[in-house]
Amino acid sequence: MKNETDVNYVIQYIEDKIKPYSLNEIGKSNISVLLAEFDVEVLLNAIDISFKNYISLDKDGNIEKDSVELFINKIGGIAHNNSLSPIEQKIRHIKNYAKSKFLYWNDGTAQSIINQYIKALRKAEWSEEQILDDLSNEVMTLVSDSGNWSQWRERMESWIEDILNWDKTGENEEIKDNQTILPEKLYNNTRNYIEQLAKQINASYENNLFDCTAVMMRRLMEVLIVLMFQNNSIENKILDKTGTKYVNLDKMIKIANSEKSFKLTTNTQQDMDVFRELGNLSAHKIWYNSTKKDIETLILRYRAMIEELLYKARIKNW
Repeated sequence: MKNETDVNYVIQYIEDKIKPYSLNEIGKSNISVLLAEFDVEVLLNAIDISFKNYISLDKDGNIEKDSVELFINKIGGIAHNNSLSPIEQKIRHIKNYAKSKFLYWNDGTAQSIINQYIKALRKAEWSEEQILDDLSNEVMTLVSDSGNWSQWRERMESWIEDILNWDKTGENEEIKDNQTILPEKLYNNTRNYIEQLAKQINASYENNLFDCTAVMMRRLMEVLIVLMFQNNSIENKILDKTGTKYVNLDKMIKIANSEKSFKLTTNTQQDMDVFRELGNLSAHKIWYNSTKKDIETLILRYRAMIEELLYKARIKNW
């Protein structure tokens, strides 16, 4: 329980905001209960957020009485959400999105599945940052791509089984490469999935698997473009009309090139389309096979483009 001085301070902080209204005895008691659970600073921040979002004014600029009650009632929930860890906040976001998307959603089972998934990743020695990235990019996308609760649950359970079997199946064996296309210093200590993609690009090229190389080069580029929008808080610009899926890569590149805040160089603007087309040919053209020469002449351009995207996506610091 916080001391009486803290309780009185928070009560006065609220009443200063809602004048001419004030808290009744029940309201004051509720504030005392909240202070037993949350720090003063957490609660003050929650009060500010709730006031901004839920207080409404009449035509004369006076606070509407009904909005005061709503403002007070929302403080505890906001304080709770703000006190969650980043991973807990992301889980909450995933579940809320799924509830709004699916006709049926079992929240308790979903929480258990996500907890098992995170436990499996931690067992595989993933960092908290890597897990948070995975929840944002993989689990959230799975919700978007799934048609219903059953599809999401079955896919998540399959992922958990795969992760637990990584050591048994050798899926996490080190990829051996000679850094022919992307040097290690470029992608080292970025994200695990970025490092794995970079190594696969190098290894496939060094083993004469040129169609594989072209497709993986395209994939890494697309990942970084998405991260560029996400990490600059403008991901909504590359979502389709439903707001649940990304637009295709061709359109994504056009949007990136027109985004003034990115300030992409002319070379990168041009080369993104070059590597999109290269990957598309290897992935979709039945009679086309990529050759060493197709890729060899583009290595320096690819390396320069990827480096710029890593910085613009805030994966690497200037």
